[in-house]
Amino acid sequence: MSTKYSLTREINTKVDTIVKSIMEEAKNEGKREGKREGKREGKLEGKLEAYKEMAIRLLKQGYDIAAIANITGLSRTEIESLRNGC
Repeated sequence: MSTKYSLTREINTKVDTIVKSIMEEAKNEGKREGKREGKREGKLEGKLEAYKEMAIRLLKQGYDIAAIANITGLSRTEIESLRNGC
């Protein structure tokens, strides 16, 4: 009976180890994916901010909203909002 108990305990220990390993790897993969997503979002936010800064400079130089929208890809509404904030 103690051999059976010992074998069951050994199997449970191995299963626990495997489950913990899988969970740790899933957690690490989640962290890596989160970092990748954060970098993508940061890059997009940076590009948007650069286009907004460019639009402000163009507004100050007297470019019309349609031209700025064409150059930057920003919407007319976004550019008008920036113009009102200048």
